[in-house]
Amino acid sequence: MSIRVKLAVIIGLGMASATIAAVSVFVYLQYTHIRRAEIEKRQILMESVTNLAEESLLAKDPLMLFDYLESITREHQEVYHCRVYINNKWEHAGKPPAKTAQGGVLLEQTAALAAAAGGQTLQVEVQFSRGVIESRQMQAVAELTRNMAHTSIIVILIGLLVSFPLSWTMTRRIVRIESALKDIGQGSLDVKLPDLGSDEVAKLARGVNQMSERLQELDKLKKTFVASVTHELRSPLGAIESYVKVLLGAASRLSPEDRGNLERIKTNTTRLSHFVTNLLDMAKIERGKLDFSPRAGDITQIVEDTTLFFRPNASELGIKLECEVEKGLPQMRLDPDLIAHVLTNLISNALKFTRRGGAVRIELKRLNGGVECTVTDTGVGISAASLGRIFAPFERVQNPLRATGVGLGLAISKSIVEMHGGSIGVRSELGKGSRFHFSLPLNGS
Repeated sequence: MSIRVKLAVIIGLGMASATIAAVSVFVYLQYTHIRRAEIEKRQILMESVTNLAEESLLAKDPLMLFDYLESITREHQEVYHCRVYINNKWEHAGKPPAKTAQGGVLLEQTAALAAAAGGQTLQVEVQFSRGVIESRQMQAVAELTRNMAHTSIIVILIGLLVSFPLSWTMTRRIVRIESALKDIGQGSLDVKLPDLGSDEVAKLARGVNQMSERLQELDKLKKTFVASVTHELRSPLGAIESYVKVLLGAASRLSPEDRGNLERIKTNTTRLSHFVTNLLDMAKIERGKLDFSPRAGDITQIVEDTTLFFRPNASELGIKLECEVEKGLPQMRLDPDLIAHVLTNLISNALKFTRRGGAVRIELKRLNGGVECTVTDTGVGISAASLGRIFAPFERVQNPLRATGVGLGLAISKSIVEMHGGSIGVRSELGKGSRFHFSLPLNGS
Protein backbone atom coordinates (compact mmCIF):
# COMPACT_ATOMS: atom_id res chain seq x y z
CA MET A 1 0.00 0.00 0.00
CA SER A 2 1.43 3.36 -1.03
CA ILE A 3 1.95 6.23 1.41
CA ARG A 4 -0.77 8.22 -0.36
CA VAL A 5 -3.37 5.51 0.22
CA LYS A 6 -2.19 5.02 3.81
CA LEU A 7 -2.41 8.75 4.52
CA ALA A 8 -5.84 8.96 2.85
CA VAL A 9 -7.07 6.05 4.99
CA ILE A 10 -5.64 7.65 8.15
CA ILE A 11 -7.24 11.01 7.34
CA GLY A 12 -10.55 9.33 6.52
CA LEU A 13 -10.51 7.25 9.71
CA GLY A 14 -9.53 10.31 11.72
CA MET A 15 -12.40 12.35 10.33
CA ALA A 16 -14.81 9.45 10.85
CA SER A 17 -13.64 8.94 14.45
CA ALA A 18 -13.86 12.66 15.20
CA THR A 19 -17.35 12.85 13.67
CA ILE A 20 -18.59 9.82 15.62
CA ALA A 21 -17.10 11.17 18.86
CA ALA A 22 -18.61 14.62 18.29
CA VAL A 23 -22.04 13.11 17.50
CA SER A 24 -21.88 10.88 20.59
CA VAL A 25 -21.06 13.82 22.86
CA PHE A 26 -23.76 15.96 21.23
CA VAL A 27 -26.41 13.24 21.63
CA TYR A 28 -25.41 12.73 25.27
CA LEU A 29 -25.64 16.47 25.98
CA GLN A 30 -29.00 16.67 24.23
CA TYR A 31 -30.28 13.70 26.22
CA THR A 32 -29.22 15.45 29.44
CA HIS A 33 -30.96 18.60 28.24
CA ILE A 34 -34.17 16.67 27.44
CA ARG A 35 -34.21 15.11 30.91
CA ARG A 36 -33.63 18.50 32.54
CA ALA A 37 -36.41 19.99 30.42
CA GLU A 38 -38.81 17.26 31.58
CA ILE A 39 -37.96 17.98 35.21
CA GLU A 40 -38.46 21.71 34.68
CA LYS A 41 -41.78 21.01 32.96
CA ARG A 42 -43.00 19.00 35.97
CA GLN A 43 -41.80 21.70 38.34
CA ILE A 44 -43.75 24.38 36.42
CA LEU A 45 -46.83 22.17 36.44
CA MET A 46 -46.57 21.61 40.19
CA GLU A 47 -46.12 25.36 40.77
CA SER A 48 -49.35 26.01 38.88
CA VAL A 49 -51.10 23.30 40.93
CA THR A 50 -49.84 24.92 44.16
CA ASN A 51 -51.04 28.34 43.09
CA LEU A 52 -54.47 27.06 42.12
CA ALA A 53 -54.75 25.12 45.39
CA GLU A 54 -54.11 28.30 47.36
CA GLU A 55 -56.68 30.17 45.27
CA SER A 56 -59.27 27.45 45.84
CA LEU A 57 -58.71 27.64 49.60
CA LEU A 58 -59.05 31.40 49.61
CA ALA A 59 -62.17 31.18 47.45
CA LYS A 60 -63.47 28.22 49.45
CA ASP A 61 -64.13 26.51 46.15
CA PRO A 62 -62.49 23.05 46.02
CA LEU A 63 -64.32 22.28 42.74
CA MET A 64 -62.11 24.80 40.97
CA LEU A 65 -59.09 22.76 42.00
CA PHE A 66 -60.68 19.45 41.03
CA ASP A 67 -61.64 20.76 37.58
CA TYR A 68 -58.11 21.96 36.99
CA LEU A 69 -56.60 18.62 38.06
CA GLU A 70 -58.96 16.75 35.74
CA SER A 71 -57.98 19.04 32.86
CA ILE A 72 -54.21 18.53 33.32
CA THR A 73 -54.80 14.78 33.52
CA ARG A 74 -56.48 14.91 30.09
CA GLU A 75 -54.04 17.34 28.50
CA HIS A 76 -50.74 15.96 29.82
CA GLN A 77 -49.98 12.35 28.94
CA GLU A 78 -47.34 12.09 31.63
CA VAL A 79 -49.92 12.93 34.39
CA TYR A 80 -51.22 9.56 35.44
CA HIS A 81 -53.60 10.57 38.27
CA CYS A 82 -54.30 13.33 40.78
CA ARG A 83 -55.88 13.29 44.21
CA VAL A 84 -56.52 15.84 46.94
CA TYR A 85 -56.36 15.40 50.72
CA ILE A 86 -59.28 17.44 52.03
CA ASN A 87 -61.61 17.07 54.99
CA ASN A 88 -59.27 14.48 56.48
CA LYS A 89 -59.54 12.12 53.53
CA TRP A 90 -58.18 11.62 49.98
CA GLU A 91 -60.50 12.59 47.15
CA HIS A 92 -59.74 11.51 43.57
CA ALA A 93 -59.72 14.11 40.78
CA GLY A 94 -61.72 12.13 38.26
CA LYS A 95 -62.15 8.36 38.29
CA PRO A 96 -59.56 6.25 40.09
CA PRO A 97 -57.10 4.56 37.65
CA ALA A 98 -58.06 1.05 36.61
CA LYS A 99 -54.48 -0.22 36.35
CA THR A 100 -50.98 0.62 37.44
CA ALA A 101 -49.07 3.16 35.35
CA GLN A 102 -46.55 1.74 32.87
CA GLY A 103 -43.08 1.82 34.37
CA GLY A 104 -44.46 2.89 37.75
CA VAL A 105 -45.20 6.38 38.97
CA LEU A 106 -43.30 9.43 40.08
CA LEU A 107 -45.07 11.11 43.03
CA GLU A 108 -45.12 14.86 43.39
CA GLN A 109 -46.93 16.39 46.37
CA THR A 110 -47.82 19.99 47.22
CA ALA A 111 -49.53 21.63 50.18
CA ALA A 112 -51.50 24.91 50.23
CA LEU A 113 -52.21 26.94 53.36
CA ALA A 114 -54.94 29.58 53.60
CA ALA A 115 -54.94 31.96 56.59
CA ALA A 116 -58.38 33.26 55.67
CA ALA A 117 -59.75 29.78 56.08
CA GLY A 118 -58.63 29.55 59.64
CA GLY A 119 -55.30 27.95 58.85
CA GLN A 120 -56.92 25.21 56.74
CA THR A 121 -54.46 23.19 54.67
CA LEU A 122 -54.89 21.41 51.40
CA GLN A 123 -52.61 18.72 50.04
CA VAL A 124 -52.48 17.71 46.39
CA GLU A 125 -50.76 14.61 45.02
CA VAL A 126 -49.92 14.39 41.32
CA GLN A 127 -48.79 11.02 39.99
CA PHE A 128 -46.61 11.07 36.86
CA SER A 129 -46.21 7.98 34.64
CA ARG A 130 -42.53 7.03 34.56
CA GLY A 131 -43.05 4.94 31.40
CA VAL A 132 -44.59 7.83 29.45
CA ILE A 133 -41.84 10.23 30.50
CA GLU A 134 -39.05 7.80 29.62
CA SER A 135 -40.73 6.81 26.35
CA ARG A 136 -41.03 10.46 25.30
CA GLN A 137 -37.39 11.06 26.20
CA MET A 138 -36.24 8.00 24.24
CA GLN A 139 -38.31 9.00 21.21
CA ALA A 140 -36.70 12.43 21.20
CA VAL A 141 -33.22 10.91 21.58
CA ALA A 142 -33.91 8.32 18.84
CA GLU A 143 -35.07 11.02 16.42
CA LEU A 144 -32.03 13.12 17.26
CA THR A 145 -29.71 10.12 16.86
CA ARG A 146 -31.24 9.22 13.50
CA ASN A 147 -30.79 12.73 12.16
CA MET A 148 -27.25 12.94 13.46
CA ALA A 149 -26.43 9.52 11.96
CA HIS A 150 -27.59 10.68 8.53
CA THR A 151 -25.54 13.86 8.90
CA SER A 152 -22.52 11.87 10.09
CA ILE A 153 -22.65 9.52 7.10
CA ILE A 154 -22.70 12.48 4.72
CA VAL A 155 -19.81 14.16 6.58
CA ILE A 156 -17.76 10.93 6.59
CA LEU A 157 -18.35 10.35 2.87
CA ILE A 158 -17.32 13.92 2.11
CA GLY A 159 -14.27 13.42 4.34
CA LEU A 160 -13.28 10.25 2.49
CA LEU A 161 -13.64 11.98 -0.86
CA VAL A 162 -11.56 14.92 0.37
CA SER A 163 -8.92 12.72 2.01
CA PHE A 164 -7.56 11.32 -1.27
CA PRO A 165 -6.76 14.65 -3.00
CA LEU A 166 -5.60 15.99 0.37
CA SER A 167 -3.23 13.06 0.84
CA TRP A 168 -2.01 13.46 -2.75
CA THR A 169 -1.20 17.10 -2.06
CA MET A 170 0.56 16.30 1.22
CA THR A 171 2.64 13.43 -0.19
CA ARG A 172 3.44 14.94 -3.60
CA ARG A 173 6.86 16.16 -2.50
CA ILE A 174 7.62 12.87 -0.74
CA VAL A 175 6.77 10.94 -3.92
CA ARG A 176 9.05 13.27 -5.90
CA ILE A 177 11.88 12.56 -3.48
CA GLU A 178 11.22 8.81 -3.75
CA SER A 179 11.32 9.06 -7.56
CA ALA A 180 14.52 11.12 -7.44
CA LEU A 181 16.22 8.57 -5.19
CA LYS A 182 15.14 5.81 -7.56
CA ASP A 183 16.67 7.72 -10.48
CA ILE A 184 19.89 8.26 -8.52
CA GLY A 185 19.99 4.56 -7.72
CA GLN A 186 19.72 3.79 -11.45
CA GLY A 187 22.60 6.12 -12.27
CA SER A 188 20.83 9.40 -13.16
CA LEU A 189 22.75 11.76 -10.93
CA ASP A 190 21.59 15.08 -12.45
CA VAL A 191 18.56 15.25 -10.15
CA LYS A 192 17.37 18.59 -8.78
CA LEU A 193 14.42 18.74 -6.40
CA PRO A 194 12.49 21.88 -5.39
CA ASP A 195 13.57 22.56 -1.81
CA LEU A 196 11.62 25.68 -0.84
CA GLY A 197 10.27 25.80 2.70
CA SER A 198 11.54 25.04 6.18
CA ASP A 199 9.68 21.85 7.04
CA GLU A 200 11.21 18.37 7.28
CA VAL A 201 10.31 17.46 3.69
CA ALA A 202 12.12 20.56 2.36
CA LYS A 203 15.16 19.67 4.49
CA LEU A 204 15.05 16.14 3.09
CA ALA A 205 14.89 17.52 -0.48
CA ARG A 206 17.92 19.73 0.20
CA GLY A 207 19.77 16.70 1.54
CA VAL A 208 18.97 14.71 -1.61
CA ASN A 209 20.15 17.62 -3.80
CA GLN A 210 23.41 17.85 -1.88
CA MET A 211 23.90 14.10 -2.15
CA SER A 212 23.23 14.23 -5.90
CA GLU A 213 25.73 17.05 -6.39
CA ARG A 214 28.36 15.22 -4.38
CA LEU A 215 27.77 12.00 -6.32
CA GLN A 216 28.14 13.90 -9.60
CA GLU A 217 31.47 15.28 -8.41
CA LEU A 218 32.66 11.82 -7.40
CA ASP A 219 31.41 10.35 -10.68
CA LYS A 220 33.37 12.95 -12.67
CA LEU A 221 36.49 12.19 -10.61
CA LYS A 222 36.00 8.48 -11.23
CA LYS A 223 35.59 8.93 -14.97
CA THR A 224 38.66 11.17 -15.17
CA PHE A 225 40.68 8.69 -13.12
CA VAL A 226 39.57 5.68 -15.17
CA ALA A 227 40.29 7.46 -18.46
CA SER A 228 43.73 8.54 -17.27
CA VAL A 229 44.70 5.16 -15.82
CA THR A 230 43.51 3.13 -18.80
CA HIS A 231 45.24 5.46 -21.22
CA GLU A 232 48.50 5.09 -19.27
CA LEU A 233 48.13 1.31 -19.13
CA ARG A 234 47.52 0.85 -22.85
CA SER A 235 51.02 1.77 -24.02
CA PRO A 236 53.01 -0.50 -21.66
CA LEU A 237 50.60 -3.36 -22.32
CA GLY A 238 51.12 -2.95 -26.04
CA ALA A 239 54.87 -2.98 -25.53
CA ILE A 240 54.67 -6.13 -23.37
CA GLU A 241 52.52 -7.87 -25.98
CA SER A 242 54.96 -6.92 -28.75
CA TYR A 243 58.00 -8.19 -26.84
CA VAL A 244 56.20 -11.45 -26.05
CA LYS A 245 55.45 -11.96 -29.76
CA VAL A 246 59.09 -11.31 -30.62
CA LEU A 247 60.31 -13.78 -28.01
CA LEU A 248 57.78 -16.40 -29.11
CA GLY A 249 59.05 -15.94 -32.65
CA ALA A 250 62.44 -17.27 -31.58
CA ALA A 251 60.97 -20.59 -30.52
CA SER A 252 64.15 -22.56 -31.22
CA ARG A 253 66.04 -20.77 -28.46
CA LEU A 254 63.31 -21.26 -25.85
CA SER A 255 62.88 -24.16 -23.50
CA PRO A 256 59.37 -25.68 -23.20
CA GLU A 257 59.04 -24.12 -19.74
CA ASP A 258 60.00 -20.65 -21.02
CA ARG A 259 57.65 -20.95 -23.94
CA GLY A 260 54.81 -21.96 -21.58
CA ASN A 261 55.52 -18.97 -19.37
CA LEU A 262 55.48 -16.62 -22.37
CA GLU A 263 52.19 -18.10 -23.58
CA ARG A 264 50.67 -17.41 -20.16
CA ILE A 265 52.03 -13.86 -20.25
CA LYS A 266 50.52 -13.40 -23.71
CA THR A 267 47.13 -14.74 -22.60
CA ASN A 268 46.95 -12.51 -19.54
CA THR A 269 48.26 -9.53 -21.48
CA THR A 270 45.51 -10.04 -24.07
CA ARG A 271 42.90 -10.32 -21.31
CA LEU A 272 44.18 -7.19 -19.60
CA SER A 273 44.27 -5.33 -22.93
CA HIS A 274 40.66 -6.29 -23.52
CA PHE A 275 39.77 -4.97 -20.08
CA VAL A 276 41.59 -1.69 -20.72
CA THR A 277 39.88 -1.36 -24.11
CA ASN A 278 36.48 -1.80 -22.45
CA LEU A 279 37.36 0.82 -19.85
CA LEU A 280 38.39 3.25 -22.56
CA ASP A 281 35.22 2.55 -24.55
CA MET A 282 33.10 3.14 -21.45
CA ALA A 283 34.93 6.38 -20.70
CA LYS A 284 34.43 7.54 -24.30
CA ILE A 285 30.73 6.67 -24.18
CA GLU A 286 30.25 8.59 -20.93
CA ARG A 287 31.98 11.63 -22.43
CA GLY A 288 30.18 11.24 -25.77
CA LYS A 289 33.41 10.68 -27.65
CA LEU A 290 33.05 7.08 -28.84
CA ASP A 291 33.80 6.73 -32.54
CA PHE A 292 30.42 6.21 -34.20
CA SER A 293 30.41 5.90 -37.98
CA PRO A 294 26.97 4.76 -39.20
CA ARG A 295 26.77 3.64 -42.81
CA ALA A 296 24.84 1.19 -44.97
CA GLY A 297 25.52 -2.29 -43.69
CA ASP A 298 24.24 -5.83 -43.87
CA ILE A 299 23.19 -6.88 -40.38
CA THR A 300 22.57 -10.42 -41.62
CA GLN A 301 26.25 -10.72 -42.54
CA ILE A 302 27.31 -9.27 -39.18
CA VAL A 303 25.24 -11.80 -37.23
CA GLU A 304 26.39 -14.77 -39.32
CA ASP A 305 30.08 -13.76 -39.18
CA THR A 306 30.00 -13.20 -35.42
CA THR A 307 28.29 -16.56 -34.86
CA LEU A 308 30.85 -18.28 -37.07
CA PHE A 309 33.64 -16.68 -35.06
CA PHE A 310 32.35 -18.29 -31.83
CA ARG A 311 31.68 -21.78 -33.24
CA PRO A 312 35.13 -23.20 -32.37
CA ASN A 313 34.84 -21.84 -28.83
CA ALA A 314 31.34 -23.27 -28.43
CA SER A 315 32.47 -26.65 -29.74
CA GLU A 316 35.37 -26.68 -27.30
CA LEU A 317 33.00 -25.91 -24.41
CA GLY A 318 30.56 -28.62 -25.48
CA ILE A 319 27.76 -26.11 -26.14
CA LYS A 320 25.48 -26.23 -29.18
CA LEU A 321 25.54 -22.90 -31.03
CA GLU A 322 22.67 -22.23 -33.47
CA CYS A 323 21.89 -19.27 -35.70
CA GLU A 324 18.63 -18.53 -37.53
CA VAL A 325 18.33 -15.44 -39.72
CA GLU A 326 15.20 -14.31 -41.54
CA LYS A 327 15.82 -14.06 -45.27
CA GLY A 328 15.41 -10.87 -47.25
CA LEU A 329 16.32 -8.36 -44.55
CA PRO A 330 17.32 -5.03 -46.11
CA GLN A 331 20.55 -3.17 -45.49
CA MET A 332 20.49 -0.79 -42.54
CA ARG A 333 22.30 2.34 -41.51
CA LEU A 334 24.55 1.23 -38.66
CA ASP A 335 28.12 1.01 -37.45
CA PRO A 336 29.11 -2.58 -38.30
CA ASP A 337 32.03 -2.68 -35.86
CA LEU A 338 29.93 -1.50 -32.91
CA ILE A 339 27.03 -3.85 -33.67
CA ALA A 340 29.50 -6.72 -33.97
CA HIS A 341 30.85 -5.63 -30.58
CA VAL A 342 27.36 -5.89 -29.10
CA LEU A 343 26.86 -9.39 -30.53
CA THR A 344 30.29 -10.43 -29.32
CA ASN A 345 29.44 -9.36 -25.77
CA LEU A 346 26.07 -11.13 -25.77
CA ILE A 347 27.29 -14.39 -27.31
CA SER A 348 30.43 -14.58 -25.15
CA ASN A 349 28.30 -14.03 -22.02
CA ALA A 350 25.86 -16.73 -23.12
CA LEU A 351 28.69 -19.21 -23.62
CA LYS A 352 30.32 -18.18 -20.35
CA PHE A 353 27.19 -18.81 -18.27
CA THR A 354 26.00 -22.01 -19.97
CA ARG A 355 27.07 -25.44 -18.77
CA ARG A 356 28.51 -28.13 -21.02
CA GLY A 357 25.75 -29.80 -22.96
CA GLY A 358 23.66 -26.66 -23.09
CA ALA A 359 22.68 -24.57 -26.10
CA VAL A 360 22.92 -20.98 -27.30
CA ARG A 361 20.62 -19.75 -30.06
CA ILE A 362 20.96 -16.52 -32.06
CA GLU A 363 17.95 -15.26 -34.02
CA LEU A 364 17.51 -12.27 -36.32
CA LYS A 365 14.12 -11.24 -37.69
CA ARG A 366 12.07 -8.28 -38.79
CA LEU A 367 9.89 -6.79 -36.04
CA ASN A 368 7.71 -3.65 -35.85
CA GLY A 369 9.43 -1.54 -38.48
CA GLY A 370 12.90 -2.71 -37.49
CA VAL A 371 14.92 -5.80 -36.77
CA GLU A 372 15.32 -7.73 -33.54
CA CYS A 373 18.26 -9.89 -32.62
CA THR A 374 17.99 -12.31 -29.72
CA VAL A 375 20.61 -14.41 -27.96
CA THR A 376 18.98 -17.18 -25.93
CA ASP A 377 20.84 -19.63 -23.70
CA THR A 378 20.02 -22.52 -21.41
CA GLY A 379 22.44 -21.28 -18.77
CA VAL A 380 22.21 -20.52 -15.09
CA GLY A 381 19.87 -17.56 -15.51
CA ILE A 382 19.68 -14.28 -13.60
CA SER A 383 17.82 -13.59 -10.37
CA ALA A 384 14.92 -11.12 -10.40
CA ALA A 385 16.81 -8.88 -7.97
CA SER A 386 19.72 -8.53 -10.42
CA LEU A 387 17.72 -7.93 -13.61
CA GLY A 388 17.07 -4.26 -12.81
CA ARG A 389 20.77 -3.37 -12.66
CA ILE A 390 22.22 -5.85 -15.15
CA PHE A 391 23.09 -3.10 -17.67
CA ALA A 392 24.81 -0.83 -15.13
CA PRO A 393 28.60 -0.36 -15.44
CA PHE A 394 30.70 -2.74 -13.33
CA GLU A 395 27.63 -4.76 -12.39
CA ARG A 396 28.49 -8.41 -11.92
CA VAL A 397 25.87 -11.06 -11.26
CA GLN A 398 26.74 -13.89 -8.90
CA ASN A 399 26.55 -17.26 -10.60
CA PRO A 400 27.24 -20.86 -9.66
CA LEU A 401 29.73 -21.26 -12.51
CA ARG A 402 31.99 -18.57 -11.00
CA ALA A 403 32.43 -17.01 -14.42
CA THR A 404 34.60 -13.91 -14.27
CA GLY A 405 34.27 -10.49 -15.84
CA VAL A 406 34.42 -6.79 -15.00
CA GLY A 407 30.79 -5.96 -15.76
CA LEU A 408 31.32 -3.52 -18.62
CA GLY A 409 30.20 -5.52 -21.63
CA LEU A 410 26.44 -5.12 -21.17
CA ALA A 411 26.74 -1.44 -20.21
CA ILE A 412 28.75 -0.79 -23.39
CA SER A 413 26.27 -2.83 -25.46
CA LYS A 414 23.34 -0.84 -24.09
CA SER A 415 25.01 2.47 -24.95
CA ILE A 416 25.87 1.28 -28.49
CA VAL A 417 22.33 0.08 -29.18
CA GLU A 418 20.86 3.35 -27.89
CA MET A 419 23.29 5.31 -30.07
CA HIS A 420 21.64 3.53 -33.03
CA GLY A 421 18.18 4.57 -31.80
CA GLY A 422 17.35 1.04 -30.62
CA SER A 423 16.65 -0.67 -27.33
CA ILE A 424 18.03 -3.64 -25.42
CA GLY A 425 16.54 -5.84 -22.75
CA VAL A 426 16.63 -9.19 -21.04
CA ARG A 427 14.23 -11.83 -19.79
CA SER A 428 15.56 -14.43 -17.44
CA GLU A 429 14.70 -16.78 -14.64
CA LEU A 430 17.18 -18.22 -12.22
CA GLY A 431 18.13 -21.75 -13.28
CA LYS A 432 16.23 -21.55 -16.60
CA GLY A 433 18.50 -19.54 -18.86
CA SER A 434 18.36 -16.02 -20.27
CA ARG A 435 17.13 -14.27 -23.40
CA PHE A 436 18.90 -11.03 -24.33
CA HIS A 437 17.39 -9.05 -27.18
CA PHE A 438 18.10 -5.79 -28.93
CA SER A 439 16.19 -4.05 -31.68
CA LEU A 440 17.31 -1.52 -34.29
CA PRO A 441 15.17 0.69 -36.54
CA LEU A 442 15.44 0.04 -40.26
CA ASN A 443 16.05 3.71 -41.00
CA GLY A 444 19.10 3.82 -38.73
CA SER A 445 20.01 6.24 -35.97
